[in-house]
Amino acid sequence: MARPKVAVVGCGPKGGQHAGILASFDDVELVAVCDPVQAAREALGDKHGIARRYADVTELLAAESLDAAWVAPPPHLNAAVALPCLEHGVNTFLEKPPGMSAAETSGLRDAAARTGVQGMVGWNRRMHPLIVQAQELVRERGPVMQLVGEFHKSLTAFERRGKYSDAFLDNMMWESINHSVDVVRAMAQSEVAEVHSVVRRALHKYKDVFGALVLFENGCLANLIFNWTSDARLERYEIHGRDISAYLEGVNQAVVFCDGERRELPRPPTGGTEEEDRYFLDCVKSGARVEPPACNLDEAVKTMELAETILAGLRS
Repeated sequence: MARPKVAVVGCGPKGGQHAGILASFDDVELVAVCDPVQAAREALGDKHGIARRYADVTELLAAESLDAAWVAPPPHLNAAVALPCLEHGVNTFLEKPPGMSAAETSGLRDAAARTGVQGMVGWNRRMHPLIVQAQELVRERGPVMQLVGEFHKSLTAFERRGKYSDAFLDNMMWESINHSVDVVRAMAQSEVAEVHSVVRRALHKYKDVFGALVLFENGCLANLIFNWTSDARLERYEIHGRDISAYLEGVNQAVVFCDGERRELPRPPTGGTEEEDRYFLDCVKSGARVEPPACNLDEAVKTMELAETILAGLRS
């Protein structure tokens, strides 16, 4: 397949980012955009010279012969928009979360299996060059022994926007902090053996404090710490191995300690989204299966199941 025909569904900031990356590749044809908001689809279509523009994904699928779709609507609609693409036999890259439950994500996986197409979820920390490099340095000396993942944001700020339902706000595990659930599970490179968690509604009427200790079958131990009580966004990770530790301030800075020395890793020019878009496009072109470290739909179900197990630790 020389130049796959692809569409971007969802013309907001994330869909715009994917469209810009795809437009920079010379081996793909960006043939259509889709968004129910006319101003959004017109703006993105004008920006990249895409003539064919649709308000509805069903209309898009009926009119276009697509090799792949990049799906990036508001987060609670990802699965609803991706499902008809997969059922129509279109290889589909969808933004996170891949559903509002493990069951909804399983539905996407099963649809892709029925139609024989590929699905991939945009948990881009898996392919972020800084995280990849830090892992490689630790694994050069042996297995990863322990992991830490933290993600903190302001739920108050989300409330003030007035855009989301109470049900969505009470399940903000599915929003950004699920990046940390996914990348820690991916870095462990093992199945989950035990989960011990505490979840609270501390300052809001919504779940806003999360803590979990996760033991993996290979013995790796992970600490996950999240809250929505902060005034600012903070993301960080730790990767501990044999006489080596990597400390990452989100995806902006990484420091590795080993052999009595401190080594700061250079900040890469890309942030994981470029890498995952390139990887998925290459899989579409070659027919190769999406495999870890990329997040295929089997992997996505496992991450959603871990998140639901953590949420089961809700305390009154």
